[in-house]
Amino acid sequence: MASSTENATQVEKATQALREAVLSGVYGGDEKLREVPLSEMLGVSRTVVRLALSALELEGLVVHAPNRGFRTRAFSLEEVTDAIIVRGELEAIAARYICERGLSVDDRERFQDILARMEQVLADGFAEVEGRLAWMDLVAAFHGLLVSASGSPAIEATIAQLSRIPLVAPKSVVFDLSSADYSRDRVLDMFETRKQLVEALMNRQGGRAAALMVGYAYQACSNKRASFESMRSGRRLSMVPGMGLINRRDERTAPGPWK
Repeated sequence: MASSTENATQVEKATQALREAVLSGVYGGDEKLREVPLSEMLGVSRTVVRLALSALELEGLVVHAPNRGFRTRAFSLEEVTDAIIVRGELEAIAARYICERGLSVDDRERFQDILARMEQVLADGFAEVEGRLAWMDLVAAFHGLLVSASGSPAIEATIAQLSRIPLVAPKSVVFDLSSADYSRDRVLDMFETRKQLVEALMNRQGGRAAALMVGYAYQACSNKRASFESMRSGRRLSMVPGMGLINRRDERTAPGPWK
């Protein structure tokens, strides 16, 4: 009989496998996810599949309706990009708060520990699912620490609400499984930005720290726009993680800051 730890690991791996399948374009928006085929594909029980799907529901990637089961969620590009911009602005405010108040010794050590563990994961690479899961956890821990260190319950609550939109939560890191390095170069760029952010926080450079967070958000929106254009031109969605869930009928010109 499997232990609770083994069961938890099984659910975690199944969740990641389904997350990557949804984000890599295996399923389109508003597509039914049937438990039996998924159970057979993943080699796990239907209970594990159900728990994994429930986890993805919390992330906003799937929706559940009574007597209808789970379906992938269809969403618009505007929903994603607007939420990313708002999250970036909120994290910029959090960074300013930290610089005004100063980082505690404990929080300094926590940031440095997360960066050190990130370096180790980067060194090992992302070919194995364990590495991708570890990176996602570290990204979530980093941004969680940024918010908690700001001491603002309002920022924390608002970001938690925004994170229910697909591809917006800090942990919603997507990897291009078709690339030789599993997006390592892109992830490395983001890691360098985080290192610069921690340096700015430690030196109490509020303007620099805020600019780094906003710049990160705008770059993410630019990437989403490029991906959307690829989808509209008919290129393969497997090369554009997450874009398979975007409502194809939504072809309005991109508004605002990410145009």
